[in-house]
Amino acid sequence: MRVSLSWLKRLVQLDSDVDTLAEQLSMAGFEVEEVEDLNSRAQGVVVGYVQERNKHPDADKLSVCTVDVGTGKPLQIVCGAANVRSGLHVPVATVGAVLSAVDLTIKAGALRGVTSEGMICSLSELGLATDSEGIAELDTIVETLPPLGTPVAAMLGLDDAVLELAITANRPDGLSMDGIAREVAAL
Repeated sequence: MRVSLSWLKRLVQLDSDVDTLAEQLSMAGFEVEEVEDLNSRAQGVVVGYVQERNKHPDADKLSVCTVDVGTGKPLQIVCGAANVRSGLHVPVATVGAVLSAVDLTIKAGALRGVTSEGMICSLSELGLATDSEGIAELDTIVETLPPLGTPVAAMLGLDDAVLELAITANRPDGLSMDGIAREVAAL
């Protein structure tokens, strides 16, 4: 059973941190097999704005984009997505970001001779989809866009932790969020 900490907090008052909660649940008979920090999926990923998109000089399927991430100096990013275009707000993994969903660390480099200083991300690269057809277009995902350079974790629901619980046959009350919330309230 996967239990979202933010969902649990909507059902019951919870003051302890996730590690303390995991230990309390384990002691109550709900073994916590894993605690997944979803925030790690988007660490170093910020809101960016594609100012300009040009065709790559040496590749048909690549684009060279000028992306503003709120630092004052726009980044040049080479992107292979077909749906990239100027005027889009996008999630941008800056140099040093670790995309744990795809086991990738972002480094500055050159793609076919053109410098790239980051990566425009799709939902699958952030661990939010199993398959995606191009980059994530934040304009269509969220109603209100935060300022450029704002981390995307909260906006995409990645500011959460998920506990993986092993539910035994004698504890069917733990097979729902309400049941786990009752147990946490009792603890």
